Amino acid sequence: MANLKTIKAKIKSVANLKKITKALEIVSTVKLQKAKGQAEALKEYLAALLKIITSVGLNLNMFETSDTKSASDEQAKKELAIIVTTERWLCGSINSKLLRKAISDQKWKSTDWFAIGKKWLEFLKRADQNIVGSLNISDTFKQEELLPLYTFFDASLSQGNYDSVKIYFNYFKNSIVQIPTSIQVMPFDSVALQIFLDEIGMSFANLEIPAGDTMIIEPNHELLKIELKRQMRNYMINAAVIQNKAWEHASRMIAMKNAKDNATGFVKKLTLNYNKTRQGVITQEISEIVSAKIAIEG
Repeated sequence: MANLKTIKAKIKSVANLKKITKALEIVSTVKLQKAKGQAEALKEYLAALLKIITSVGLNLNMFETSDTKSASDEQAKKELAIIVTTERWLCGSINSKLLRKAISDQKWKSTDWFAIGKKWLEFLKRADQNIVGSLNISDTFKQEELLPLYTFFDASLSQGNYDSVKIYFNYFKNSIVQIPTSIQVMPFDSVALQIFLDEIGMSFANLEIPAGDTMIIEPNHELLKIELKRQMRNYMINAAVIQNKAWEHASRMIAMKNAKDNATGFVKKLTLNYNKTRQGVITQEISEIVSAKIAIEG
């Protein structure tokens, strides 16, 4: 029969674990609400930016096609993959799902990697991949933290180092559903952009400029096209980080809730076992007392 002291120690240990996971669940819930607010603000900004692209962007020939490169160009240049993962664990399978998608999409030998988040950086080092940069993003994320990536992107673009650039991240649909996805930010392709817009429930057709609005292009069309591309690129990178952060907090919240619920169930089982064991000990003591009394009287 199990020792009562041992069972009582287990109950206390699991109860303490329950308190910790409950606290982590509350913290993740608060951080999730902040990240969701940032995601909504970015969506409003995207709507305003797409109104401009809808009105003048198509006339500026903003969109490029990726099928116009020669075979020699494809052999000479590489692909850049920007991947957004978490800084810590305790958030379910968020990293492993994105890992499988990126591995299935990318040609490892011809891909340079820029890692946002500690966990993917660790994997790339173990896999001996070509890492051209990395960033650590805090939970209280600010866009200024992405400036090193923007600088690297601009330098690579001016030097013509890459044929294409993709961002891999987890799209936050709601607190339960995540979508491991990617978006192409170079070349600036209308099809890739429309796929991304479909995922977040937006469309060019629903973003027309109201009648009577006047748009003045300064200083010229070419500089506007460059600026619009820069704005869209920055938006996509920023949105990818925010989306991934939101799902990281949601995933950690769910994981901690499950851990708390499991601890609650385990405490109940241990308590029941403790009560049964204690009742058995009491019954045995009573039996011994009765037997001793009968022996003395006899």
